[in-house]
Amino acid sequence: MVTVTTGIPYVGIAEYAYGFSDGFSLGIVAGITPKVGAYGFRVRAILARPSENSRIYFRMPAFYYPRTQDLGGDPWVLAWPVVSIEWKLDSGTRISAGGGVVVASCFDSFVKTLGLSSKEMEEDEGFMGGAWNTLHAGVAFPVSETIMFQSEATVVMSGIKVAGKDWVGGPPVIVVVGFSYSL
Repeated sequence: MVTVTTGIPYVGIAEYAYGFSDGFSLGIVAGITPKVGAYGFRVRAILARPSENSRIYFRMPAFYYPRTQDLGGDPWVLAWPVVSIEWKLDSGTRISAGGGVVVASCFDSFVKTLGLSSKEMEEDEGFMGGAWNTLHAGVAFPVSETIMFQSEATVVMSGIKVAGKDWVGGPPVIVVVGFSYSL
């Protein structure tokens, strides 16, 4: 499957995903924001199928952001594990809702957490990292037999409050609109 989307905070994201089975796929992803580009991967897995027209699934995009002018100049990493429930209507339209956690860290801090740091690494400065919970809702519908329109809106939170200035992604919302093409 090839997917192309736009939204907040990305100007554009492209993904090529391969389905290893009906319940698991892995994709490579590249995107660009107004300030920095990123690349990484996305995992998707169906966790349960409560009925013929519903499923509970997991997805997790993970991105690497090269050295930037913002966030202390450090390269950094971000992962966003999400669990969603999706209902498929007779028309083929899919409605989904769920939650997740965005975790971001400067690359040096991430490497140190894994116990792989060297003495040459600089003292911690700039962006160190953080975690924010998310709630989302989405709708997708078929445009043709092979093309699907998709949209999703996510609010980024710190506990029960909308995230503040500590959130790395700009406004505390993530909005995605795009198309997927099944090969």
